[in-house]
Amino acid sequence: MPQNRLMTREEQAAIIIKSIDLKNQGKLEEAERVRKQAPLQPFLAKFVKDHFGVDFLLNLGWNLAEANAEYGSDWLSK
Repeated sequence: MPQNRLMTREEQAAIIIKSIDLKNQGKLEEAERVRKQAPLQPFLAKFVKDHFGVDFLLNLGWNLAEANAEYGSDWLSK
């Protein structure tokens, strides 16, 4: 499970670069795992929740820290 914390844009960029490097090395599963450490943008998290459900969203394994900060800690249960 990714670490659910807010990150600076620099931290997010470093994660994305690392993920791209891993993908270029053919390490696709590791690249996906690393990419999911960066917070998913709140509007995307809300879209997935609204259209596919909470369980689906949680099973994706993304860091939801920005969505929690924007919508409140109880947004998944609303």
